[in-house]
Amino acid sequence: MKIVIADTDNNTVEDLFSLLKSPGQDWEISSSNSGKQCLDILKKNGCTDVVVLGRQLIDMPGLDLINKIRDDSDIPIVVLSNERNIDAMVSAFDAGANDYVTKPYNEQIFLARLKALIRRRAWDKQAREKKIANHT
Repeated sequence: MKIVIADTDNNTVEDLFSLLKSPGQDWEISSSNSGKQCLDILKKNGCTDVVVLGRQLIDMPGLDLINKIRDDSDIPIVVLSNERNIDAMVSAFDAGANDYVTKPYNEQIFLARLKALIRRRAWDKQAREKKIANHT
């Protein structure tokens, strides 16, 4: 599975790398601290399974990055943040985030949430393909 991490917090990125590279995990990881670089990675990778991002990157707010990703992709997006403010959470969902996880987080639950988002996207894709096949 391919994941892109976009965050300016090096500790968060290192923690995620450790988690996603732990025994039993099979993730191909790319990371960035800028929104532009994240978008470039997504275009280059083509089939990224999920994006995890912070609320602020070096060149743009995380919400702006979500909007840019949503311009042409339904890739699952998880915001990972220290911010527990309800308005911040709602604004992330309104921008197009699929999930919002606050730090500190339980690693097992975080991995389960990532995998659930990927599974749900695959089911949605299958349902769309079936619907198209039934109409042709």
